[in-house]
Amino acid sequence: MRWLLLVGMLGACGPSEPKRVAQTKEQLGAVLFDDLRLSEPKGQACSDCHVATAAFADPEDDRTSAGVLRDRFGPRNTPSAMYLKFAPPLHEKGGKMYGGLFWDGRAQTFAEQAAFPLLNPLEMNNPDRATVVKKIRKWYSADFKALYGADIFKNEDKAFEAVGDAIAKFESTAPFSPFSSRFDRFLAGKAKLSEPEQRGMQIFEDPARGNCTRCHPSRPSADGTAPLFTNFAYENLNVPVFRDNPFYLLPKALNPDGESYVDHGLAAFTKNPAHEGLFRVPSLRNVGRTTPYGHNGYFRRMDEMIEHHDKQDDSISLSKQDILDLVAFLSTLTDAEVEGAR
Repeated sequence: MRWLLLVGMLGACGPSEPKRVAQTKEQLGAVLFDDLRLSEPKGQACSDCHVATAAFADPEDDRTSAGVLRDRFGPRNTPSAMYLKFAPPLHEKGGKMYGGLFWDGRAQTFAEQAAFPLLNPLEMNNPDRATVVKKIRKWYSADFKALYGADIFKNEDKAFEAVGDAIAKFESTAPFSPFSSRFDRFLAGKAKLSEPEQRGMQIFEDPARGNCTRCHPSRPSADGTAPLFTNFAYENLNVPVFRDNPFYLLPKALNPDGESYVDHGLAAFTKNPAHEGLFRVPSLRNVGRTTPYGHNGYFRRMDEMIEHHDKQDDSISLSKQDILDLVAFLSTLTDAEVEGAR
């Protein structure tokens, strides 16, 4: 189902012919987010891999994400775009790495992250920035000049960066971080949790049982900020290789290593061997709607991912009931808007 999140404010328009309504950068970004013409060839928009009903993640059941060219697949699971605006730039603290965007932290700003898929041959497949800017100038010249300056197209790099900025501005609006889950209402004293959900919360927060809050803080910060359920750190969870991903069968031009491909995670970006196999800890908000799980989408079900976590930590031993209770608790993290966007 194709959608335009700000349709009431923007006016009715189809994704192939978006209406000129860019009074703000957020509004412009909303139209760009849903524009099928920005891929090469046309046919894929940001909203194809970031769908409202899937908490702005990819709803595909086959655990792989195809690009605009349907025979091309990426090696990684498409993460949710919700709550990403809170991620800090990549940095080191206490010997650990934190922040950045994408699974490997290679994007340092939200705008940079929003623009990356436009040039990825496995996603929207534009060959260069000039191709994207040419499209933007053709269809959105007046909008970009009004919002980014009359001379925005005099500098190709700045024009391309403005595209990412507009999309990031849209992805920073309230629908992408509503903090409206039942757990949020529980924290505010406006909702109750069932017995299984309460047991799951206790396991989640108990260092001697789930120990989940080590990476997924579940309580408001000292200044009252609602929990994000991620510390933005990097961890190696030893997720198995997902051999069924068609990415391994791509030609050498797209996957030089073939079936020997190894995803090095953070180390691929930092070139630091100590970062080998580290991937950014995702937020667990809306985790019930963002299947599959793991950086490569290896786990189809939430209980499978929890069981894998349990096996990685020798100090923890969860029963089947414990896992069911954790799943029940994690289901309370679904935002009301996502819950109703079926």
